Amino acid sequence: MKRTAALALAAALALLPLRALATNSSEIAAETARSLQEGSEHVANFWWLPPEYWEIAAKELELPAEDQAKVAKLFRDYVIIGAVDADVTQKKQAPTLATIADIVKRSHFTRDGETLQVLREVNPEVAKLVPTLVYLLRASLGTLGDGLRLLPLANLDAKGNPVLSASAPGELALEFRFTDDGPVHDVRWHAPLTAVAGARKCPKGGEPLEASWTYCPWHGVKVEKPKP
Repeated sequence: MKRTAALALAAALALLPLRALATNSSEIAAETARSLQEGSEHVANFWWLPPEYWEIAAKELELPAEDQAKVAKLFRDYVIIGAVDADVTQKKQAPTLATIADIVKRSHFTRDGETLQVLREVNPEVAKLVPTLVYLLRASLGTLGDGLRLLPLANLDAKGNPVLSASAPGELALEFRFTDDGPVHDVRWHAPLTAVAGARKCPKGGEPLEASWTYCPWHGVKVEKPKP
C-alpha cells in the first residue's frame, strides 16, 4: 500500500512544472537583462524590474516590515525599467552616460501591444523607497551604476487592477534608438519569468523549459500551463 502511494506521489510530482524560484533579486535581474550595441561606440542595457523584484530586494535589504508591506502594495502599480545608455567613443575616458530625458526621448514602450508612456511622477512613497531598493542593482554595475536610470510606466487597467507581473502571461516591448535618427533596436520581455514562476518541463523529453514557453523547441509539443 505504501509503495503504491509512493508511486502515485512520484507520478503526480512528475507532472508539476520544475521549480526554479528566485532566491535573490539578482536572479530576476539576470533573466530580464537585455543588452544592445551599435558599432563600437554605443552600448545600452535594460532590465524589466517587476513587482516581485522589488519585494525580494526589500527583504534582502531588511527593510522594516511596514516598508516591505508598502512595496508589496504600491510597486505592482508600475512597470519599472532600469536603463544604462553609454557612449564609449573615447576609449581612454569614462563613458558618457545618457540622462533619463535622453533615454525617454529615444524609447517607445508597449505592453501587450498597448503604448505605454514614461510617467513624470509616481506615488511619493514609491519615490521615497526606490533609491534604497535599487542599491543592489546599481552596486552590481560598478562605475556604470552612476548611469542607471529608472523609467516608471503605468501598470493599471481601466478598473485600477495591475496588468503585468512576472508570474502571469504577458509581453513588454521596447523600440530603442541610440540616436534620434538611428536604426530601431527591438527589445522584448515575456512573462511569466522562470526566476519567479519556475521552469516548465517538456512532456515528451523532460527538458527544462522557460516559464513563458508554450511549446518545446526540441520536440514541438505543447507545454501545458502550470496549474494554480
